[in-house]
This record gives sequence, structure tokens and C-alpha cells, in this order.
Amino acid sequence: MARDPFAPLCRRQRARGRARAARRALSRLVLPGRPRARREGPPSVVLIGVDTLRRDHVGPELTPSLHALAAAGLDLTDVTAPAPWTLPSFAGALTGLMPSLHGARLTGQVRNMDAQPPRRLRDGTVTLARHLAARGYATCALYANQFFGFGLAETFQRHQYLNLTADHLLAEAAEWIRRNAGRPFFCFVLVNDPHEPTTPPVDLLVSELAALDVAPPSSRELQQLAAWGDPDRPDAHLGLCGWPLPEPARRTRELKRAVYRACVREIDRAIGRFVERLERRGLADHVLCTVFSDHGEEFCDHGAEAHAWDHDPRRVRGIGHGHSQFQELLHVPWLSWGAGVPALGQVGTPVSLLDLAPTVADWLAAGAFPLPAPAVPGMVGRPLATAGPDPDRVLLAESIAFGPDLVSVRQGPWKLIAHREGRPLGLYDLAADPRERDDRHTAQPERLRAFQAVLARWRQAVPPAVERGKGDGGSGWSSIDDEVRKRLKDLGYGE
Repeated sequence: MARDPFAPLCRRQRARGRARAARRALSRLVLPGRPRARREGPPSVVLIGVDTLRRDHVGPELTPSLHALAAAGLDLTDVTAPAPWTLPSFAGALTGLMPSLHGARLTGQVRNMDAQPPRRLRDGTVTLARHLAARGYATCALYANQFFGFGLAETFQRHQYLNLTADHLLAEAAEWIRRNAGRPFFCFVLVNDPHEPTTPPVDLLVSELAALDVAPPSSRELQQLAAWGDPDRPDAHLGLCGWPLPEPARRTRELKRAVYRACVREIDRAIGRFVERLERRGLADHVLCTVFSDHGEEFCDHGAEAHAWDHDPRRVRGIGHGHSQFQELLHVPWLSWGAGVPALGQVGTPVSLLDLAPTVADWLAAGAFPLPAPAVPGMVGRPLATAGPDPDRVLLAESIAFGPDLVSVRQGPWKLIAHREGRPLGLYDLAADPRERDDRHTAQPERLRAFQAVLARWRQAVPPAVERGKGDGGSGWSSIDDEVRKRLKDLGYGE
């Protein structure tokens, strides 16, 4: 592959990256000095949120840098996201609250984010940034997904949307750290490379394509795979084809997976370079680092169910995220190392992404993160070190972006996907059936009733009138700033 097939799609992004790199170099010439790296006092913290990263794509093969870093710290291998799309899940991680409590979500009985903008984070909600700023930390958020700007970004002292690749965005974060290393800092970076449109570097793409047993794709075909295939050929487009997948769509799926894997490799490479920068500046021993994702991505993993349920208002089936509560969307990575992190290696205890903010505050010894008493088990997070393993813990997920109000309730290996009012769509034993192929809700009536009782208490704690909120279905996206809409359209929303 002599030329980069994605160059026509991301000229502006790459030009911005080169311009920012030149600006950083000039800044270091004009202001070469930097604060002495602190080695006393409270540790600093770097959180790297990777949008759209499936847990099953994290490991020694695709992410060797992350795997090696977490081997000296903690790799939580069974983490449930509170929602299957960006805004409510990142908000849950940084507040410790389910979406129906922090408010940054879609509402209504049937959701369609292409027509309905989400609500912002509720005013005054305590985030990890606000908690640490009150204890003297300098806080900064750099994010490549505009949804982080729906109330979350504003809780940081400095925040900026930058449509850059992971390598350039993390270089920007390293420059901010260079200027703020003389005091405790909290730097949050949201990288977006695995999110559509997927446009990985050529060298990594070539490596992934070489491993496939399919005919080499053309540059045009690869450009179409930045999304989901050729929209003018429904038999070759993953979201528009029928089920079972026709042969052209099976080829599309293999190629799309290769493009996605190449993006994951680029994330790992960029994070490795970023950590090397911290080490060169003498910061690595006094910084707590955490890498996590908000949700995964579906490549027709549950295409049969998507076609049978037929509930996505976009008229696409079984691709992307925001449309279901299956594990390919809810099972996410959370890896940590550095100051304060227990060196436990891989830990398979089921936990919630809601635990992230209270756990990081606990590792930093930055005071107890304020959380309300849960009206229903699973609605708020808790610090992992003090809570201890709990095999009977309830883990919840909600806030669909496309389709009816679907929720998930998990306890131990068992997981129910249902409508909020209790109508089941599937009950799965994840220990025996991790891919969620064998629906057991008719064979396990007592377990189903127990989960439906949890849903009943959940509905009572968050009544439907509160969940819907006021003003749903108002002016829609026309009330949102034009620049925000443009940024989101660049990510494939609203097309």
C-alpha cells in the first residue's frame, strides 16, 4: 500500500496536528524552563479515556504497551460500563453516578440521538475534577469527542476540544503537564481514534490486512470502511445488509475489524510514547495513570437479535454502539499503574466503571469522594480498596441512544437485558456463555423474577416522570451551537 487511503478524509485533522506540533516546539524554545518535577506531597493523576475500546481487544497482542504497564499495577478484567455510549458513560466514571442520577443522557421511551440532543450534566454535580481542584490540584481536560463538552469539560479549570489523533492529543497533554509539574495536577485526555471514522496509520493497517484471508481492498473500499461500507451496496454495508450476513458483508466485516484493530494498536503506541515522556521528565514515579474506555463497539456480534428486535430508528442493524446492552458494548477495560495503585496484576472481580472516581480519590488519599447513599444497589460507585470483593454485587447499565429504553442488570455471572418496565429480551450466564448466545429467561424463571424485582425498585427510585425530564422532544439539534453539531457530524452522528 504505497499511499495512505485515508488521507482525503483527514487532511484537516492532520494539518492541525502538524500545526500544534510546531506550536509546541516554538513554545519550548521561547519558554524552555519548566517547573521542577515534584517528588513530595500528593501524587498527580493522568486519566486517559479511550472512546470505543472493546475489552477483548486489550492484551499482549494488540496493546503490548498497556499490557506491560498494567502488569506492574492493576488490570481489572471484568468492568461494566453504566451506558453503551460516550456522554453518560464518561459522566458515570467521573461522578460515580448512574446516568439517571447525573443527568447527562437521552430520555424518553424511544431515543434517537440523530434527532434528539442529550441532556447536559446536572448543575453542581461533583466530578473527580471538582473534588481534586478543591484540594489544590490543577485540572485540565483535552478531549477529541465533543460529547465530553456537555457539562463534563466545564468542571475542569482548563478544558479544550481538539480534533487530533491520539499521538498529537497526548503530546498536547504532555506539554500542559510540563508547565504544571510543580504542583499536584489532574490531566484528563479523551482520545477518539477507535471511534468512527476509523482512519489508522498506514503501517499498522498494512500489518492487520496482511493477516486476513481476503482479497486486498482498494483505496476506495478502505475509505468507505472508515464508516461501515458502501452505502450504495446494501449487501456490502454491515448496517444495511440482511441476516445472515451475505458474502460481501462478511468480507466487509473482516476488513472493518482489521481497520479497528489497527486503530487500537495506534492508541497503544501513542500511550507508550506518552509514558516515555513522563519518564524522561522524572514524573513517572509520582503520577497515578489510569486508562479506561466508555464503551465498546459491535461488528454484528448480535446481528440476529438486531434484525429480530428491529428497534433502531436509524434503520441500521447490529453495528456501532448506543443501541444495545450486550457485552461487546458494556465490557470495557480499566488499567492503572503508578503512585498509589496496588500491584495486583489482573483481577477478575466484577466491578462497575462507576467505581473509577471514588477509587482514584482513594488511591490519591485525596479524601472520600462524595456519593449519595444508593436507593438501589448498583446506582452509585464505591472505592474498590475499601469495598473488597463482592460476588453478589449488582451492576447496572442504562441510557440507550438509539431505540427503546433498554437496561441491563447483572449479578455474579448472570445478566438480564430488558425493557425498563421489566419485559425480558435475554437472560445470560456469562460464565458459561460469554458471547450471550443462549437466552435462559424461560428456563430460569426464579432468577428472572429476582432481576425484575431489582428493576421494579429501580423504577421506584427513579420514577418515569423524573427519567423523562421536562421538555423532551423540544427544538432538537437546531437549538445546539452550529460548531458543536459540525464536530459531532464529523464523528458520524446525525448523518
